[in-house]
Parts: sequence; structure tokens; C-alpha cells
Amino acid sequence: MIQINNISFSFGSNKIIQDLSFEIEKGKTYCIMGRSGIGKTTLIKLISGLIKPDNGKISGTEKLKKSFIFQENRLLPNLSVYENLKYVTADENKISEALKNTELLSEKNKMTDELSGGMARRAAIARAIAFDGDVYFIDEPLYGLDVKTSQGILELIKNTVKNKTAIIITHSPEEAFYLSDKIVFLKNIPVSETEIVDTSVFSSADEIKTHLLA
Repeated sequence: MIQINNISFSFGSNKIIQDLSFEIEKGKTYCIMGRSGIGKTTLIKLISGLIKPDNGKISGTEKLKKSFIFQENRLLPNLSVYENLKYVTADENKISEALKNTELLSEKNKMTDELSGGMARRAAIARAIAFDGDVYFIDEPLYGLDVKTSQGILELIKNTVKNKTAIIITHSPEEAFYLSDKIVFLKNIPVSETEIVDTSVFSSADEIKTHLLA
């Protein structure tokens, strides 16, 4: 279990999070939702340990192997797709499987600056999957992908994080409905409380959208 205990965080004088506490169950997928600018990316960076809270404590991630899919692809320049995956794992089977599942096997020798936006996104996803973390931190997984590719990638992510802990930022009720066990709704700025709802409560993505609007 990951425990977030009374954390606060500010950018300069801009308070983003204030005295926030909640828990993330092991082996569950959580989607974080809320309006733009509320602090979703800041929160996932805090939970993952990429940045530190000003106050409070986050525990439960210290010994976990962490896979990241950032909103920016952050591929290593001057390396091929294959070399980007090789950088995070020496396991050739995991590399081949990740490339196959993201339909990049035939493109593995392409340099990152030769990739289209959609290919670069798939390469970033393949790298995170090949690394094979205990916990996944994912920011807008389908960013830059077309509708046809998106469905396959959603299924891939769902299968990859099954029985693992995953925290996913999304604006899409459809993604949240398909991927998550629980949805974390962020309220107000600074974020001082969450509403955590079992996804099973909603019978459709439209009901999630209605809940967000409300």
C-alpha cells in the first residue's frame, strides 16, 4: 500500500497541494481526474518520488521498481527505438515482446528523430513495459495517438498493469472507465481532499463525465 500523509507542495507562492492524505491499494489501478491545472501531474510526481513534498510524508514506494510513461515521451536522443529499450533492460525477450505489442518491431532500428508523434509515443510506452516495474506511473497514456491505435494501446496497458499498482492521469472518462479499479477525483485548488470512487459504481463512461461536470 502507498500512503500519502498530510502532504503539501507549492511552486513559489503558488500552493498546489495542502495537507492531502489518501491511500493507494497494492495491485489496483487508479485513475486521477480533475480539471486542467489542478495539480494532477504534480501529485503523480510527488507519489513517485520525482519531487519531494514541502511537508508530510509518502511511504510504500521505497523498494518498488517504477515504470514511467510521462506526458512528454522523453526518449533518449541519438539512439534507436531498440536502444532506448535496451537502456532500461538487458532482457531481450522483454524488449522483443514490448516492441511487438506496440507494433514497433519493424521500426526498432529507427532513430528517435525519425519517428512520427504516434510512433514516439508507442516507443515511450514500449520502454516502460520492457522495464517491467512493480508500479506504473502514467501521464495521459494516449497522448498523440490516433483513435485506431489508441484502442490497442489501452488494451495493452490494461493487460500490463493487471495485478500491479498503477496510477494513471487522464482527462478521458472512457479511459478511466476501461482502465481503472478506482477513480481519484481531485477537488479545488489547492488540492486538500480527494473523492475516491470504485469504478464499478459507474455503468458507463458517460456517468463518469456527468460526475466530473457535477
